[in-house]
Amino acid sequence: MQAPTSRRRASLFAVLSLAFAPALAAAPGAMAATATAAGKTVNVSCRGGSSSCTAVIGLAGGASNKKVRIALTDTNLKLISVVAKPTSIRGAYLLSKGQYSLGGSLFTVTLSAVKSIGKGATLTLKFSSHGRAVKLSA
Repeated sequence: MQAPTSRRRASLFAVLSLAFAPALAAAPGAMAATATAAGKTVNVSCRGGSSSCTAVIGLAGGASNKKVRIALTDTNLKLISVVAKPTSIRGAYLLSKGQYSLGGSLFTVTLSAVKSIGKGATLTLKFSSHGRAVKLSA
C-alpha cells in the first residue's frame, strides 16, 4: 500500500472542516444506511469476510452529530480508508470520535454532514486486518 500524499493525509485526519478522502465507487453488495434523523444512532452492517469488510453510509440530506455503529465481521479489523462518492462532497462531512467496542467487533463513529448533500451520496468505510489504520479527529 502506498504512503498517503499530504493532501490525502490531511483529508484522512479531517484537518479541514468536514473533509476527507476523494471518492471511489462503493463496494458491490455493501449495505447502505442513511444518518439523517435527528438524535438517532444508525446501525450499519459491514459486508465482507474475516480479513476485511466494507460499510456504506448514505449522506443524503446531511447529518448532525449522528452516531453510526458498524458491526464488523471480525474482532481484528481496523479502519483503513474512508472514501466519499461523489467527489463533490469533499469538505461537506466529518467523521470523529471513532472507537472500537465489544472486543473489536463494533466500531462507533460520530458523523456530521451538511444538509445540502444530494441523493446517492455515500461514504464507504473499508476495514481490514492488514494496512495502516486511518486516524479520525477527536
